[in-house]
Amino acid sequence: MFKHRVLITAVSGALGPQNINFMKNSIKGDVWVLGVDVKHNYVAENNANEFALVPLGNTKKYISRIQELINLHKITMVLPCSDEEAINLSRNREVIESKSTLLATAKISTIKTISNKILTYNFFKKVGITVPDFRVCNNELELIKHASNFYQERGSFVIKDAIARGNRGTILVDKTIKGRQDYMGSRELHMGWEYFNDNFKKFVDQTFPKLITERLYEPCYDIDVLSKNGKLINAIARERINPAGVPYHGNIMRNNNKLTNLAKKVSEYLELTWLYDIDIMTRKDGTPVLLEVNPRPSGSSAASMQCGVPLYKNLLELFERDDFQEKNYFVDGTIISPSFICNVIKPKIK
Repeated sequence: MFKHRVLITAVSGALGPQNINFMKNSIKGDVWVLGVDVKHNYVAENNANEFALVPLGNTKKYISRIQELINLHKITMVLPCSDEEAINLSRNREVIESKSTLLATAKISTIKTISNKILTYNFFKKVGITVPDFRVCNNELELIKHASNFYQERGSFVIKDAIARGNRGTILVDKTIKGRQDYMGSRELHMGWEYFNDNFKKFVDQTFPKLITERLYEPCYDIDVLSKNGKLINAIARERINPAGVPYHGNIMRNNNKLTNLAKKVSEYLELTWLYDIDIMTRKDGTPVLLEVNPRPSGSSAASMQCGVPLYKNLLELFERDDFQEKNYFVDGTIISPSFICNVIKPKIK
C-alpha cells in the first residue's frame, strides 16, 4: 500500500515529532513511518504510524533490533538522526542494506573522517576550504603550551575534544571574560584566563588528543545539504537565533551564495549522497569557517521544510529521478520561530 516505508531514529528529540510529520506528508499517501528511540515520547509515538524502543545506538544489540524491525515492517529506507546511530549503522551496512532497503548515510570511511575534528580539518585544509586555525594537543603539556601561545597572540582560544558531540568538553577562554559564564544553555563553557588557570584540572579532562583553535563569532549557521554522488541538490542555510543551537530558539533563513558554494564543495570533495548537516561559524571579517559535517540530518531541519523546502521528498526520490532544480523557497531573512502548542493524543485502537 505504501511505496516508502521509512524508519527514522532518534525521534524523541525536540523537533522529532515534526520531522515525522514532514516525512509522512512529503509524498501524500505514499509514506509510512516507523519512529524509534531509546525512550518514549508520546507526541512522536502518536505522529508515527508505529513506534518502537531500541537499545543505545552504539551497541551490537542496536543493530540486531534494527534488523528485526526492518524485516517486521518491510522498511525501504533507514534514516539515522544521531551521530552514534549513523556510525554504527554505516559500520554494519552489509547487514542493514539490501535490494529492498536503503541506508541513508555515508560510507564508514567518510564518517570516520567527519566524526574526528583533526581528520576533518586536515582533510578540508588540504582542498582549500577554510577551517579554524588549530593545533593538535596529544597531552597536557602540549595543551598548556598551545593555549598560552594562542592567548598571547590573540587574547582568546577554544579547547575541543577531537571526537565529541553537542559541544561536550568545549571551553572558550577570552581576555574580555571575568570568571566563568555558562553559554546560552549549552554544554559549552566560557571563562577568563585567570579562572581557567585556577580551575584547569577541574574542567580539562585527560582525554587526548584535543584541539586548541581560534575563537570564532556569530552568525552561526546550519546548512541542510542534500546530495547525490557528490552533486548538490539542496543547500539550505539557516542562521541560528541561539548560536549555541541548544535549546532550539529558531532560525533566520538565508539565501547566501558563499554558503551555498561552500556546501557544494563539501559535497563534491566528500562525494556525499543523502542528507547532512554542516555547521558554520564566522571570523570577525565575515569569512565563513567550516566547523563540522554531521553524518545525519540536522535536528532542526524541520525549519527548512516549514519554509517549503522538499528535503524529505527529494530524499525519498533521490534514485528515482535526476531532474532536481535549484530554486529559492523563501525570502532571505524569513524567521522560523518555535511556538508552544498543546498536542491532543488520542489512544490508538488496536
